[in-house]
Amino acid sequence: MSSTTLGLRLGLPITATALPLFASYFSLLSYRVISLRVSSETFVGDKSKEGKCSQDNPDPLTIAARAHGNFAEYVPLALTVTALAELSGGDHKILTGALGALFVLRVGHVELGVRGKSALGPGRIIGFLGTLGYLLGMSGYAAWLNRGYWGY
Repeated sequence: MSSTTLGLRLGLPITATALPLFASYFSLLSYRVISLRVSSETFVGDKSKEGKCSQDNPDPLTIAARAHGNFAEYVPLALTVTALAELSGGDHKILTGALGALFVLRVGHVELGVRGKSALGPGRIIGFLGTLGYLLGMSGYAAWLNRGYWGY
């Protein structure tokens, strides 16, 4: 048996191809948290020992931990609904474009939003609303692809 015939053969090449991008960015977010924890000697919690922060000057560890946590909250569900749409026969161009847009939204949420001035850059609201739109749209698409099951 060749290596190309191993695996479950569920047919998720689009989602699987996007995973390294999302995993790489998640790893960068993880690295930022770890780096700030080590440099501030704060190994539990989300505020560094310097601790003097405000809305205008948020704590860098809090920002890094929140960016990391937010990614971990939304991206697994987004990838799951995408995989279900793909398994249900979703169009490869729609799925590829949607995953590309999701990646841009998630990076923009952090790099142009949470890490912006006062953690309120424009990418934050665009990334958040875009991600919610993605979840609603992709889950609706997955349901529509399976409408025949319900007799429609």
